[in-house]
Amino acid sequence: MKTLTLSPDQIHHYREHGYLLLGKVLTDTQVAAMQAEELRFRTAPIWPDSNVKTGQTIFRSQIQAYSAAVREVGLHGGHVPAMQQLIGPNLIFWFTQFVTKFPDAASGKSEFPWHQDNGYSKGIEPATNITVWVALDAVDEHNGCVYVHPGSHRRGLLPHETKGESWHLHVPVEGDGVPAILQPGEAVAFTGLTLHRSLLNHSDRPRRGFFMEYAEANAIEMATTATPRPLVERSCVYFIGGQADLSRRTVPPPLA
Repeated sequence: MKTLTLSPDQIHHYREHGYLLLGKVLTDTQVAAMQAEELRFRTAPIWPDSNVKTGQTIFRSQIQAYSAAVREVGLHGGHVPAMQQLIGPNLIFWFTQFVTKFPDAASGKSEFPWHQDNGYSKGIEPATNITVWVALDAVDEHNGCVYVHPGSHRRGLLPHETKGESWHLHVPVEGDGVPAILQPGEAVAFTGLTLHRSLLNHSDRPRRGFFMEYAEANAIEMATTATPRPLVERSCVYFIGGQADLSRRTVPPPLA
C-alpha cells in the first residue's frame, strides 16, 4: 500500500474541522484479512472486558496483542505517516476496536449517540490523539456510517451523560453532522475531541468497522485509573517512532 502523505490543505482541513477523509488506507488483501479477524473475534469466546454488546452492536476491544493482522495494519498501514504528520514523531499505537452493527431497522437499538472518544477517559493530555475509523464494508447513511460534527473539537472536552450502560456516553448536539461515506479499506480520521455518532443499520447485512487510536508518546490519560497515568503504561501499547520521557512515568507504591 502506498503510504499517505498529507498536503498542507489536508492538514489545515483536519486542524480546522477536526476530521479528514483519508481515502483508501488498506490494500484489498489487508481488508480481507481484517474481515476474517472481525469474524474470528466476534464468534470466539474471548476476554470478558472486550465482549461488550448493546442491542444489535458488538464491540471487540484491544485486539492488537492477539492478532498479527491487526498489528500489521496498526503499525505499518499506509495511514501511519499521516499520523506522524498530525501528532508528531513520538507516536504510539494504543487502542483498537472492531465494531459490528447488525441490521436493526426494526428494533432501533443500534444507534450510537454523539460522543467524544476522550470522554471515556475524562480527558487525554495533550489532546492530539487521533482515531482512524476504517470501513470493512461499504458504509453510508443507509447502513449506519459514522457522522462527524465539523469544528466540534474546538469546544474542548464536554460533559458526557451515560445512556443505558456506563460506557455508553452521550452529548446533546444540534444538527446532523457530516456522514463519512466510505468503501472497504477507506478511512476517516478525527480527533479525540471531535463529536461523532452512528445511526441505525437499515440494510440486511452487518456493517463492520475497525478503528485504531494513536497518541503522542508522553500523553496522559486522566481518569481510567485512580490517578492520571501515561498512556504508555497501558497494556498493548506499541511505539511507532520516537520515545517517551521516562521522567513522566508513575512510580508504583512499595510492596507491603
